[in-house]
Amino acid sequence: MQVNAMITIRPQMVKDAAAFYRIINEGHFPYFPVNIPSIEAEKRFLRRNRQEWKEEATFNFAILLGGRVIGAIGIMPEHSRPYAAELGYFIDSEFHGKGFAVQAAIQAEQFARVFRPEIVRLQAYIVVDNAPSIRVIEKAGYQKEGCLQSYLKCGKTFYDAYLYGKVIK
Repeated sequence: MQVNAMITIRPQMVKDAAAFYRIINEGHFPYFPVNIPSIEAEKRFLRRNRQEWKEEATFNFAILLGGRVIGAIGIMPEHSRPYAAELGYFIDSEFHGKGFAVQAAIQAEQFARVFRPEIVRLQAYIVVDNAPSIRVIEKAGYQKEGCLQSYLKCGKTFYDAYLYGKVIK
């Protein structure tokens, strides 16, 4: 796999269900507490996801490499502060460390700039021990702004999380 290969992002589709099911269930994501019980359950999520796009509540994208789904990235505006939004992502473990998550983060930021001009700030919450995700967000130009004690819950465990932010306007 070429390190300089380009990825694209597009809105998630129901046809992506099998790929997301495989990536989440075969990958090792200790800080991403999502359990997809079946492909049908993922299809239901993706159908709800379309409605959330229409309501402008969440903007979830598939990350594609040559047409193959290799991950996802999402922008979730805060309900009470629509000018601020959370950025979250995951990449198939087969493609870790190749710069694809950084590319996806930059493309998601471009989407926000062009299509959601009310979003002024993007932020990410990352478990302090998640060094690969910290590298991604820092390479995408985000700044560490603080540490939130017991902020993220994965399974039954609470983790401290760094808050990273970037003003995009």
